[in-house]
Amino acid sequence: MKDNISQLIEKYLEGTITPAEEETLMDWYQHRNQTDAEWPSDTVDEEETVRLRMLMRLHQQMEVPSVAPKGSKRVVYYLSAAASVIVILGIAAYFIYPRLHPAPKPAAIAQAIGDIGPGSNKAILTLDNGDKVILEDAKNGVISRQGNAAVNKTDSANLLYNNVAAQGTMAVVYNTVSTPYGGQYQVTLQDGTKVWLNAGSSLRFPTTFPGNERQVQLTGEAYFEVAKDKTKPFLVTVNTTTDKSMTVQVLGTHFNINAYPDEQHNITTLLEGAVKINYDQTNLLLVPGKEAILHKVSGKMDIKAADTEEAVAWKNGYFLFNNDKIENVMRQISRWYNVEITYQGDVSKKAIGGSLSRYKNVSEILRMLELTGAVHFKTEGRRIIVMP
Repeated sequence: MKDNISQLIEKYLEGTITPAEEETLMDWYQHRNQTDAEWPSDTVDEEETVRLRMLMRLHQQMEVPSVAPKGSKRVVYYLSAAASVIVILGIAAYFIYPRLHPAPKPAAIAQAIGDIGPGSNKAILTLDNGDKVILEDAKNGVISRQGNAAVNKTDSANLLYNNVAAQGTMAVVYNTVSTPYGGQYQVTLQDGTKVWLNAGSSLRFPTTFPGNERQVQLTGEAYFEVAKDKTKPFLVTVNTTTDKSMTVQVLGTHFNINAYPDEQHNITTLLEGAVKINYDQTNLLLVPGKEAILHKVSGKMDIKAADTEEAVAWKNGYFLFNNDKIENVMRQISRWYNVEITYQGDVSKKAIGGSLSRYKNVSEILRMLELTGAVHFKTEGRRIIVMP
């Protein structure tokens, strides 16, 4: 039985397995998920590698389907592939999800293509007078007084704005925190609102919030935990590719905004509370578990059910790909590892699903993606070449 299963695994990975043989293999997987059946390999590392390859190959099969009539064979195949993934997830999830278990040791391919380390806590603070402070080089403690607020670096990843005694009437002053590619940072604003900035993002804000509203400007991606204040709505203004801006208005809530200039959509995902989104003549109200998608080209805005775990995975330390196109996957890798991405050949129809730690070297991330068989990589310094 062990030899037979080993042969079926090889055929499956090579793509030469027959439907009947695949059914036998999946039956074995289901049985093993409920028992302590022996795995047909000699080492733990080999076992984990085979599991990953099989899971990722199933995800790779789940390419984004083109529009097809109801009941078409393509749609049936897509759903069948999804069902196969559910079968195998029971025994492979412990490996693919790095926040539960560590990834296996890098194989030879990881060493061959070289290592680039993951991003880290780094950002630049631009003061009201234009002076810039490199936060990773700054010492903990008070960095500056800006208007009626003291700017404190509390640790390697946090900036905190505290009120100080007012000295007469002072004009409102603005600061900007910008993360480079390969950086992330957290800011606690004067009202207690917490903002996590992803790589390649910036937040412009007043050091104190006078008047009847709290308004900030975002480029890139950020997760907000807005301090509740019914008398002062909190507004996030996001630039778009047109001369119009998108505004997200809240009173106190948790939400994520993905608004990178190189993405086709601005996506606002609500985890808690309520959010009102304004763009041009469109006004939408979000409830928890929903997301608003602004299509930049058409200017249309839609609401749909959100995968909130996927939306905030970056904040929690991992990549989560839900059958994402390769181009989308590589843009995320480009920002976090500060690398250039180029393409040789057509990979537009390839898609990948799964979860990977953001704290692995890029060589290990690429190795895991290569195990899908969907893509291959070549590196030249900080440039990654993606090939079919």
